[in-house]
Amino acid sequence: MNILLVDDEPEYRLLLSHYLEDEGYKVFTAEHGEAGLKILDYETIDLIISDVYMPVMDGLKFHRTVRSIPRLDKIPFLFVSGYDDQYTLSAVKSSRLDGFVRKARPMSELDAWIKYLLTPIEKRPDTPPGELPWRAEKPRKRDRSLKSTRSST
Repeated sequence: MNILLVDDEPEYRLLLSHYLEDEGYKVFTAEHGEAGLKILDYETIDLIISDVYMPVMDGLKFHRTVRSIPRLDKIPFLFVSGYDDQYTLSAVKSSRLDGFVRKARPMSELDAWIKYLLTPIEKRPDTPPGELPWRAEKPRKRDRSLKSTRSST
């Protein structure tokens, strides 16, 4: 499986690319979205992991561009960011992304997202990593009567 890692922080690219290679993935790296697009011109990529804020072309514009190219629009796209402020979260969620992981989270969370996104859609669990299923349990019926449960003696 081929992963494109796009991030402007050289240390993060190096750390994450080594981790992913140790996990058995082939990793291509780029320092911004424009460089990522050049790699997409000649490599077959199975998953894109991209930072949100980068110079030249940020992750949001890179995501929009990838989604606008028919031969690339089905590649799973995972955003990573060191920022988790309200602006970042709303920008990322409004982009109809496939996933989002904060950089400070454990690698196991990133690994869970990678495995989830590389699983064919029809075989994926209903709930993405890190999210609790809505109403997984049936609501309990409550006895709303005013009957006392004490025995009267």
